[in-house]
Amino acid sequence: MNQLKFLLLFIFALSFSQITWAQRGQSSKRFTAGAMILVGQGQMGNGTDVPDRAMMHTPVALFAGFNMKKFRLGINYEYNLAGQTADPASVSNQNLSGKGAAMGVRAEFYDGKQSFGLIYRLSNTYTLDKPTLAGVSSTYKAAGGFSVQYYRQIKKRFGFVVDYTTEAFTESVPAPSENIKWSRISLGIVFTNFAALK
Repeated sequence: MNQLKFLLLFIFALSFSQITWAQRGQSSKRFTAGAMILVGQGQMGNGTDVPDRAMMHTPVALFAGFNMKKFRLGINYEYNLAGQTADPASVSNQNLSGKGAAMGVRAEFYDGKQSFGLIYRLSNTYTLDKPTLAGVSSTYKAAGGFSVQYYRQIKKRFGFVVDYTTEAFTESVPAPSENIKWSRISLGIVFTNFAALK
């Protein structure tokens, strides 16, 4: 919830700056925002007491930033639904299905039709859908993950995006013997007003 409040505050600040610049005769294209929804697959586990298993991911992201010619710098908020596709019986009767919320900063290059971007994930909190056998709610936290994205414009403000994300949870309750790592490759659609400035 704190991450969402931060995102809304940041967007408000950007909007205020945009109005100020517009009054000074600057281009309104300096401020951009967008949203994307993706579907992907990946792995999660640590290879020891939490065996690696296949996962299905459905991330939804909101982003905002400033354009500087063909570059954009901004922030990224992601809410991810993850479902374990492997049979729990095959992975020590564990189910890592859950929900996560991550905040990050993003930088990308856009040539008018396509963009290449990198997202550094400042924080991520992931909570399992089901409690442990002891009735404890499992929560994982991470900082320092990253995403690489390729965006291709299809028509005006719509396009498709390919995403690769990887991260390691450095805080876990209950704590496993080693950090749990996860990664995914996703494909989705994006809506954004990103336009390169001349």
